[in-house]
Order: sequence, then C-alpha cells, then structure tokens
Amino acid sequence: MPDDDSFAGVLDAAISDAGLTLDRVREHLAARGVKVSRSALAYWRTGRSKPEREASLRAVFELEQVLGLPPGRLTGLLGADLRRLPRERRAPLLERRRLWPSARPVALDLLPPPEDQVRFWSVHDELVVDARQERLLRVRLVAEAAVAGVTRMLTYYQTEDLSRGSPRMVAGQCCRLGRVRADAAGGLLVGELVFDRVLAAGDVVVVEYELLFPDGLPVHGYHRRLTRPTPLYTCQVRFGPHAPAAVHRFAQRDLAAPRRQVERLPLSPGHAVTLAARDARAGIVGTSWTW
Repeated sequence: MPDDDSFAGVLDAAISDAGLTLDRVREHLAARGVKVSRSALAYWRTGRSKPEREASLRAVFELEQVLGLPPGRLTGLLGADLRRLPRERRAPLLERRRLWPSARPVALDLLPPPEDQVRFWSVHDELVVDARQERLLRVRLVAEAAVAGVTRMLTYYQTEDLSRGSPRMVAGQCCRLGRVRADAAGGLLVGELVFDRVLAAGDVVVVEYELLFPDGLPVHGYHRRLTRPTPLYTCQVRFGPHAPAAVHRFAQRDLAAPRRQVERLPLSPGHAVTLAARDARAGIVGTSWTW
C-alpha cells in the first residue's frame, strides 16, 4: 500500500472519498480535454508509477478539480517531476514593456524581480460580472521557482475605465499582500505577493488572490497578459441575470498586434462562459462580449 502522504496515497484516498471508479475519473478528465488510460490511473493510485510525460503531468492539474482537492495538493507532491515539462526556451518570454508599457514608473520602487524566476504551469481566472460591471476577479496560479531563493512576484491589472477607483486586492493562500501601487490616471494597479516561504529551485507553489471592484462603467471584455508561456490557461466569466448577446475569445501577440484566433464561445444556461487554452504562448488571450 502507498504511503498516506505520498502522491499515490493522496490520490488513492481522494478517489475513494469521491466515490468514483477509475472509469468515471477517466470520463471526467475526458470532458476536460485530458485523456488518461485506466491502467495509468491504476498505476498512479497504487504507486507502481508516477505521472512523468507532459500530458500526464497536465492531467494532474485537472485531477485536483475532478476530485475536489485543494489546488496544489497533488501537484505539490510532484515538484521534481514537473520540471520535465517543456522549458520556456521553446516559446520565449515577452518583455514586460510590450504588454504593460505604462507599468515601469508605477512599479519602479517595487524592484520587479526577473520574469524568468518563476514559471507558470497554470493560470486560472474567474471573473464575476453583474449589472454589466466587473465585481470580483479571483486568480489562482500554479507556479514553479526556476531558481533558488524566490520570495515574491508582482501582479498587474489595468482598466480602460479611468473614472473608476482602483480595485481592492486581497491575498489568498500561500502568500500575503505586500506593497501595492496604483496609477489612477492610467488605470493601472501593481501588487506584490510575498510567498509564505522561500522557494528553492523546483519548488511548486499555488498562489491565490482576488480583486474587488468599485462601481464603474459597463465592461465589454476581459483579457490576460502573459509575459511567459503557460501550459494551461483557463478563464471563466460568470454574468448576472443580464447575459450578453454574444461572447468571443481572441488572442494577440501584444497590445499593438491585431486580434487572431477569434471564435464564439457558448454561453451556459447559468450565464457563464469558459475559455481554455493549452500551451498558451506569451502574449494576450481574452474574451470580448456585446450587450
């Protein structure tokens, strides 16, 4: 039997607690676009093998959600194995100034750490829009330290509604909120997230934070600016009783580039849309909608 604190032990307990057969777990993963064989799941559960291939490692992120585990419960047990995923040399980093041209003066006294100190394995955004206004943005990042001694990271948010006040930032698990800088004239907010421990090279951490928005003008879209490649990006936008007429996804290389890969997203009966992008390149990925 696997050790209770091992990857196999935690996975075995989670599957048992969820009351799911391996076939049902496979079906849930398939619905999320991840294919894993029944034998592979059985081997992982008993400790006969561990996820090692790129596709298998990405399946672990989805398993946490399928089994109702806290973010990072399984991925945190595979820190060394996660380094087997493709390196960012396959798709280079994008200079911050190409995505955040007005950020440097605001963030200067925060001494932004090098972008390549941290690698993202997944970024998850959840945006709540009600009465046509942004109300809440919840962000969850699964990241790996590329070097030893990583203690913090910066986050950026920018709005086109310059009449609205800055959102309030709240840190969640595995971090605390450090310094925050706002530029009301440019609609920019820069926040410092300080990890709850010093990360060694290869350490995996799950970071969560929220932005709470004051009243403002109606919004017509949301996008994520990625300065680094990301194996998995998801964004769920939940609308209130007033749903938009149509929602589209798009991608851009940078702010000056034209939109590409534009396609319509289905709106659920509960007035929500989900955007999912695998192997997202550095650049912009987002949604736009019409009321």
